[in-house]
Order: sequence, then structure tokens, then C-alpha cells
Amino acid sequence: MGAKQSIAMIIKKRRKSIPLSLNQLSRLSGVSLAHLGRIEQGQRKPSPRTLQKIAKPLGFDLDELFVMVGFLSSKRASFSEEERDKLRSELNTLSERVSSDIKRITEIVNRLLMS
Repeated sequence: MGAKQSIAMIIKKRRKSIPLSLNQLSRLSGVSLAHLGRIEQGQRKPSPRTLQKIAKPLGFDLDELFVMVGFLSSKRASFSEEERDKLRSELNTLSERVSSDIKRITEIVNRLLMS
């Protein structure tokens, strides 16, 4: 069984078990009826964005659905304490930089609005 078929089967089986018609899923998710039909027939592989739109109406957590279709690994990453500390430090640095940039942007916008 190929990846497209398993994605198709997962989506179709869940939709029918709720039960939802394709039309109802289309309305709830904002994904076109034709596109959903092609996904369920295995003719199209849904993008991550499409999966995001249909996850909630189908009762899936997004990460659960991403794991099921192979977009995410079910294995958790394991980092050494040193690697984890380095990543946290880098994240803090980036957060501070973004905060500083936002403050500067706000100052510039305010100056422009005052002139």
C-alpha cells in the first residue's frame, strides 16, 4: 500500500466514521469538494496546509495526523543537556533580537505618524 493510499484511507475512514459527507467536510474545512474527493481517491496527496484545515473537523490533533501521514516522525528528538542549553540560548538571543526589532519598528511608525 503506497503513502497516497494510506493517507486516502485514513481520511476517508475517519470521515465516514463520524459520519460526515464529503460536502460537509468541504464546508467545515474550507477545502474544495473536488480536492477532497481526489485526496480520498488517492489521486492527490494533501499538503500540510490542507491537513491543517481538515484535522479539526475530522477530530484529529494536527500533530497526530501529521505523524499518521508521515510528515512528522513519531520519535521524539533526543538532545544532550549541552545541545539543549545551546538551543535555548540561541532561542533567547533570537527572541531578544525580535523584541528589539519590534520596538524599533514601533518607534519608526510612531515618528512617521507624528510627522
